Amino acid sequence: MNSHQLRSICTIARGRKSSLPNRRSFHVSNRHLQAMPAGTDLRGFDFLKKHSEGERLLAKPREEYPEWVSELAPGLKTLAELRKMEFEDATDKERMRYLVLSRRRLIKENNLDANN
Repeated sequence: MNSHQLRSICTIARGRKSSLPNRRSFHVSNRHLQAMPAGTDLRGFDFLKKHSEGERLLAKPREEYPEWVSELAPGLKTLAELRKMEFEDATDKERMRYLVLSRRRLIKENNLDANN
């Protein structure tokens, strides 16, 4: 994505009406869905499987699950992957992720320059 496309996305995001003053009109979540390591205690899922009292339900190794389970929560694309994408091919979420990651990188670079 070039700087013109980046500015147009920023303008669109800022131009949306929000119910709260001085707030972003889009939702940004810091929660990342990742696979749990094998043996992790799965709390709250014990009602799904009949088991004896006190027995814990544990996550299985990745190989024991069907292939479609891996497609439920795909990993997030990195900034390098997003830079290689064409603007037209990117979804709205990917465009917003590109903005967030590029702004975060710029802020970190500016902070390093200010400290040196």
